[in-house]
This record gives sequence, C-alpha cells and structure tokens, in this order.
Amino acid sequence: MEVFFGTWKLVKKVNFDEYLVAIGILHEMNNDVIKPTDTFYQDGEHMVFTIKNSHFTRDVRFKLDEAFYEDTKDGRLCHSVISLKGGQLVQVQKWDGKETTIIREIKGSNMIMTLKFDGVEGVRIYEKV
Repeated sequence: MEVFFGTWKLVKKVNFDEYLVAIGILHEMNNDVIKPTDTFYQDGEHMVFTIKNSHFTRDVRFKLDEAFYEDTKDGRLCHSVISLKGGQLVQVQKWDGKETTIIREIKGSNMIMTLKFDGVEGVRIYEKV
C-alpha cells in the first residue's frame, strides 16, 4: 500500500469523458479545466485518499477489504470496497443497481487509474508531485 502514499497530479486521460457519460454523470462545465490531485496516506487504522480539484475536496477513509459508504460528490452514494490485489488497489463502487470497478496501479513514476463500467473503459494517468 505504501507505494501509493504521496500526492499525485493528473497529467493525461484517455476515454474518461466516455466513461463519465456511461455511468450517467453529466457535468455543467468541461472537465478539462478540473485539474485534480489525489493524495494517499495512512491515518491510524484507516487508509485515506484525498481528492482535490477546483470544485471540491473529498476525503475517502477506508480499511482494506471492508465495505463503506462513499459520497462521490457527483450525485452518487456508493457502497464501496477497496482491496489490495497483486499490487493494485481495486475499488468496486455499487449504486442504484450499477457497479463500476476502479483499478489503481503504479507503473514507473506514474499512477494509472483504469475505470470500467458496462464495457466502457477510461484511464487517468497521474504523476507523483
């Protein structure tokens, strides 16, 4: 898990807008102007990742392999589980009978986030700050 610790800034996205459309998220503004950073750290028994962009800051506190509720700030209240599998952080979010899988992995100096929903796959690439 420690390999994820630190702050990561988004540098590239591939098919991410198509993923957002597939899960039903509509943004009033072009999300190209949103420059998120994700910060991962440990706080006692919990892992935390903080997502910060020009519109909000959101902390996700979790214990590996334990279910929790997640307010995604995009209109979804998800039942989520995050697991560490083969060096990947695998997050499954469920809401309104839907399910998406978000896989984070470290490749070189990048964190690659792959988001999958109903046959649509988006990718976000981050660099460590």
